[in-house]
Amino acid sequence: MAVLRDANVALLGVAVAVDTVALVLMTFRWRLLLHSLGSSASLWDALLAYSAGVCVSNITPARTIGGDATRAALIRRPRGVPPVKAIAASVVIDRMTDLPGIVMLGLLAAPTMKPTWPRWTILSVCTLVLAAAAPFLYRRLRKRISQWHPALSGHAIGASVVAAVGCSFVIWSLDIVRLLLVGRAFGVTFHPGQAAAMSLLRLGSGLAPVPAGIGVVDGALVGGFIWLGLPASTAAALAIVERAIVSGWATALGAVALTLRGGSAALRKAWSRGASEARPDQES
Repeated sequence: MAVLRDANVALLGVAVAVDTVALVLMTFRWRLLLHSLGSSASLWDALLAYSAGVCVSNITPARTIGGDATRAALIRRPRGVPPVKAIAASVVIDRMTDLPGIVMLGLLAAPTMKPTWPRWTILSVCTLVLAAAAPFLYRRLRKRISQWHPALSGHAIGASVVAAVGCSFVIWSLDIVRLLLVGRAFGVTFHPGQAAAMSLLRLGSGLAPVPAGIGVVDGALVGGFIWLGLPASTAAALAIVERAIVSGWATALGAVALTLRGGSAALRKAWSRGASEARPDQES
């Protein structure tokens, strides 16, 4: 608590703003793919659906699957256009475009992680194999999905995928910037490689099937910051703030988006149903 009290609030505010910009850019990336499939959804519509999906992903055990299903279900489809299969395809491709950005994090983090030569060799070989296989795998997936929706075989989707990959690099660069700002707010200076390593640690520990990775990600972040040489108190404070921004802030925004997308009406309906079911018991 003493470390938290001494934090630079202005820098933390900038870190929250950077994270919000990253969320908007993620939405913009998905909207690029949606538009190439014939969707007329505005950026605001896509932002509400995407944010609601983030909220569901963070508060339920379904995690990414539940979040992706939520945003696919909530995006507006006037007159049923595009079909549900095309929306599902856009979500899958959107996830795939994250991979180049994550590879970038791995390359930046490699000097900090200092893998032994055998591990470094294995990592390099795996990266080269993935890079060589990516075009082939993308063509196979695109051909398979184009059987569901013909628009995926056109030039528009290819250009949108290239633009989405460019967005991915910017999004993960903003992830590094946010970590650098959080560190500076506590008087700690990280270099980009260290921030990239912490991003990978958060991503890896977040794969645990626990809502928002509670406990697992927190412990991993504290351990990671201590590994970088920080005192335990500073490491704990950094982990608390980092989680509050990445998970807490995004979940709060998603809860608002879910309400605007009809969540409040669903809650009122459930409440009235519960009250009507309870009334006979009260009378008896």
